[in-house]
Amino acid sequence: MASTLLSGDSKLDFSFSSLLQQVSIRKANIGSILSMLKLSGKNEAAMRGFLKDKDYDVAYVFGLHLIGTSLIHQLTAKGIPVVYHHGDEWLASYIYGSRVKRGLMRLMSPYRYPRERHIDLRRVVLVSDFLRKRFIELGFPSESLSVIHRGFELPLTPVTSDDRYSPPIFLVASRLALYKGIHIAIQAAAHLNSLMPDAPWELWIAGGGDPEAVGYFEQKAIRLGLENRVKFLGKLSREQVVEQMRRATAFISPSVFDEPFGNTNIEAMAAGAPLIAARSGAIEEIIVNTESGLIYNRANHEELAAHMKLVLQEPAVAKRLSAQGMERVKDYFTQDYIIGLVEDELYSAAGVSEVESLAAPAVTLR
Repeated sequence: MASTLLSGDSKLDFSFSSLLQQVSIRKANIGSILSMLKLSGKNEAAMRGFLKDKDYDVAYVFGLHLIGTSLIHQLTAKGIPVVYHHGDEWLASYIYGSRVKRGLMRLMSPYRYPRERHIDLRRVVLVSDFLRKRFIELGFPSESLSVIHRGFELPLTPVTSDDRYSPPIFLVASRLALYKGIHIAIQAAAHLNSLMPDAPWELWIAGGGDPEAVGYFEQKAIRLGLENRVKFLGKLSREQVVEQMRRATAFISPSVFDEPFGNTNIEAMAAGAPLIAARSGAIEEIIVNTESGLIYNRANHEELAAHMKLVLQEPAVAKRLSAQGMERVKDYFTQDYIIGLVEDELYSAAGVSEVESLAAPAVTLR
């Protein structure tokens, strides 16, 4: 949980019951930032040394979590335009945090923190329109922001095997934590079990997490009488997860916080698994509800169970969702498509028009 708040990814749908937990998380947050600020001078010096005898047409920057943003000063000092691509709220909450947070950081780091904040952020590319709205809410100027989604790099191949439905498997793959909504998926399984006690289906959960969290979810499944329904696969490699997606009757994304994008969603769609996802974050940019996937209201386990029941009872619907989900990935989320958009952004920042770039292949981005 602390790692989620440190990254500034989202608003949570629930609050902690313990004030001590709140204090602990805030302390960890400030501590990580101060550790970063202590190293930012060294990072900036390293960048200055790296650029001493080099020149570039444009710089493409992603993230900089726990590294620091002030090294961008060395790029702008050499006249190198910067395209900053970002995948969560960290940058906005760091640069445009609350007045109390900014005041505290200035007090504790009177030189470094202001330097971190005053960097060239005229071209910030975000991974979703949802995240763009969050940046604007936090104070970022809208004219500096644009959106390029993430992409899927593995080959897209049709999956027509009947293994998806014999026996039916619902798959969840994520970190095992409350904010990922694992408990909602388990509650939905319990509700579905009450609706279809004799139907041969299972819920498979792939991923690792803190031992306490994993134990909580395992015990929850037992308390709900789901020992023969819910299977915990443990932490799998990315290739193993994709293999399970290709087998799954449907993939469930049950997050109870606002996912800035959610790569596993497009990975599941690319693998041909019908996507059932909570209405949160950028999900409505990824799928069209009832066409390329199914969306339920966040934390509503009964609605999730209803979608699971629909997939079980209507195989034709499941196959249509599978096919249209793959088509949506092909149209909007392939790696080649996304790379093309990024290249356009880089050419624009470097002052090279598309016509020039096509007519003069000798002009390259170094």
